[in-house]
Amino acid sequence: MQYKQMRKLLGGINHQWLGLLCVAGVLVGMLFSRALMSIGMIGLLVNALINADLKSNFRRFIENKALLGLTGIFLLYLFSGLNSENFEFWLERLRIKLPFLILPFAILAIPRFPASVYYRLLYAFFWLIGGLCLFSLAQFLLDYEAITYGYRAGKVMPTAVMHIRFSLMTAYCVAIGWHLFQKGFYLWSPQERYWTLGASVFMAAYLHVLAVRSGLLALYGVLAFFLAREVVRRRKYALGLGIALLLAGTAYLSYRFIPTLKNKVNYTLYNLHLFERKQDLYQLSDSYRLGSIEAGIEVGNRHFWTGVGVGDVRTEVDQYFIARYPSLVGLDLMPHNQYVFVYMATGILGLLYFLWATSFPLYFRKAYRDPLFVAFHIILFLSFLVEHTIETQLGTALYLLFLLLGIRYGEEEYRRTQKRNR
Repeated sequence: MQYKQMRKLLGGINHQWLGLLCVAGVLVGMLFSRALMSIGMIGLLVNALINADLKSNFRRFIENKALLGLTGIFLLYLFSGLNSENFEFWLERLRIKLPFLILPFAILAIPRFPASVYYRLLYAFFWLIGGLCLFSLAQFLLDYEAITYGYRAGKVMPTAVMHIRFSLMTAYCVAIGWHLFQKGFYLWSPQERYWTLGASVFMAAYLHVLAVRSGLLALYGVLAFFLAREVVRRRKYALGLGIALLLAGTAYLSYRFIPTLKNKVNYTLYNLHLFERKQDLYQLSDSYRLGSIEAGIEVGNRHFWTGVGVGDVRTEVDQYFIARYPSLVGLDLMPHNQYVFVYMATGILGLLYFLWATSFPLYFRKAYRDPLFVAFHIILFLSFLVEHTIETQLGTALYLLFLLLGIRYGEEEYRRTQKRNR
C-alpha cells in the first residue's frame, strides 16, 4: 500500500520541468556560479532518484552503451587509487569526476527531449555567450592599450570564466549558430535566423581578438568540418577549395592586423625558442605546458601498463622536473594534454578505455549523422590535445553536459524513428 502511495506521490512531480530547470542551472552556473552549477547537477540526480520510472530509466541506462562507457571513466579513476600513494590528491580527482558517475544516469529522468527542447536550450546558451562576448570586447576596447600590451606577456582580455574554457564555449556556439541557421530554427520570427548567423560570425571574429589558441584551434577544426561536409554533400569541390583558401587568407590577415592575435603568436614562438634552450622556464606559461607533457609521456612510458595512479601524477611530474627542469619544481603541474594525463595515470590500458569511452558516443546508434554532435566532439578532442580539459570542475561540466544533452536528444530521435518504422 505504501509503495502505491509513494508511486502516486512521485507521479505528481513534473520531472520534465524539474529536469530542464536543473539543466538550465548547470548552464548558467558554468558562467556565473560554481555553486549553482553543483546544485543543478545534484538536482538532476534527485530528479532521477525520486522518479516513479526509476526502474525503467535504469534499464534504459544499462542498454545505452554510450552512457555506460562514460560512467566507466569515473570507475577508471576510482580503481586507479589502488595504485596511488597520495590519497588526498586522488580524492580530489574523484570529486571532480563524480559527475561522470551520476549525470549519465540522471539525464534519462527528463521524460521528453525532442528537437524543440534541445534547440531551445542551445539557443538560450548561444545568446548568453554572445552577450558575454560583447561585454568582454567592450572591456577590451575601454582599456585597449594596456590589454593589448599584456598579450606580449601571455595575458588575455577579461572573460566571464577561465579564458580557455570560455573560448571553447564560444567556438561551440559558432557551431550551434550555424546548425540552427541551417535547420531554420527560430522562436518568434523567421528573421531571427539571420541574427543567429550574424552572431555566429561575430563570435568567430571575437575568438580572433581573444586569441586563445585552444579556442582558435577548435574554431578552425569546426569550420573545416562543416566546409568538408558541405563540399562532399553538394560535390562543389572547386567552391570548397576557394572557401578553404579564403579561410587561410582570413587567418593570415587576422595575424597581420589584429594586435592581440599577433602578440599572442609572437609570445608563443618566443616561448618555444626559450624552451628549446631551457631558458627562463619559470616565467613562461608555455614552458609549463611543454614540460608537463614531456614529463607525462616519459613517466607513462616507465609505467606502461598501469600508470603511476591518478593520485601520484603531480608527485611524479615534480620528480621528473627535479632531474630535467628544476625551475618548474613545486608548481603543482599536471600534463597539459588529457590523453597524456590518462596515459600517465592509468597506463596504456586505461588510455585505450578512455579513447573508446569518449569516442563511442559518436558511433552509438549512428550519432555521427548529427553534424552538431560531431562538431562538439571535434572541439573537445582538439582541446584534449592541448589541455587537461576534464581535470577541472568547469571542464568536466562543459564536456559532460553538452555531450549528455546530445546523447539524450539522439536517443529521443532513435526511439521516434523506431516507432515510425514499426
